[in-house]
Amino acid sequence: MHPFSLFRLWLVQIRYALTRELAFRANFFAWVIVELSWFVLQLAFVGVVYHHVDRIAGWSRNEMIVLVSTNQLIQQIFTAFLMPGLTKLPELVRTGKLDFVLLKPVPPQFLVSTAQLEIGPLANAGIAAWVTGMGLHALGIVPTVASLVAYLLLLMTGLLVHYALLLFLVSLTFWIVQAESVLLGYYSIFQVARLPREAALGWFRVLFTFALPLLLVANIPAATLLRGMEPGPMALFLLTSLSATLFASLFFHQGLRRYQSASS
Repeated sequence: MHPFSLFRLWLVQIRYALTRELAFRANFFAWVIVELSWFVLQLAFVGVVYHHVDRIAGWSRNEMIVLVSTNQLIQQIFTAFLMPGLTKLPELVRTGKLDFVLLKPVPPQFLVSTAQLEIGPLANAGIAAWVTGMGLHALGIVPTVASLVAYLLLLMTGLLVHYALLLFLVSLTFWIVQAESVLLGYYSIFQVARLPREAALGWFRVLFTFALPLLLVANIPAATLLRGMEPGPMALFLLTSLSATLFASLFFHQGLRRYQSASS
C-alpha cells in the first residue's frame, strides 16, 4: 500500500478519535487529570531529592526537570497515537477479531498499531513541553534551531523504542493466552527512562543502552537541548532504536504466521 494512502487513512482515524473524544468529554478530562497528577508527583519527587543534594550524576535540579518532562512528553505522545491500538492486540487474537484486520487491504501491523487513538494524552504532552521550556529558561539556555530540530527527531526516535518494546510484548499473545499480564512489564520497565544515564553502572547500563535502549529514550533528547548535539550518542540511539523496532516487527509477523483465525 502506498505510504501516502496510509497517511490519509491515519488522518481519518485521528478525525474519528476527535469526534469520539468530543462525545465523551468526561473521559478526556479524567485522563488529563490522572496523568497530570502523576507528572506533578514526579516533579515533586525531584524537588524533594534536590532539597538535600545539588547534583545527581552530574545533573542539576533544572536539568533533571528537563529530563523528566522530556520523558513525559515522549510517553504521552506514544500513549495518544500508538499505545491504545497495540494494547488491543491480545483481545483481538483471543476473540478471533483479528480476522477482520487481516481481511482489510492494509498492512496488519499498521492497522493494529494505529486503529485506536486517544486525544487526552496530547493535553499532557503540551504541559510536558511547557515544563521543558520552563526548565531551559531557568537554566538560561536558548536552544539553537539545529538543536530543536535534532530534539524533535530524537523524540520520534524515543517513540520507536516505546513502540518496539510494547509491540514485542503484545506479540507474545500469539504464544500465550493471557498476554495482557505482560503489559505490566511495559509500565514497570519504562520507569528506567526517567533515570540519568550517568547514574547507571555495570551490566545495568550496558543492558539498557544497547539491548533495550531505555536509558537513551529521554537522556539523549534532553542532553541535546542542554549541552548541544553529540553525534556519537545520537547515532547510537538511532541505530539501537531502529534495530529494536525491526526485531519487534519481525517477531510480530512471526506470530501472525502462528495465528489461527476464529473460522479455522
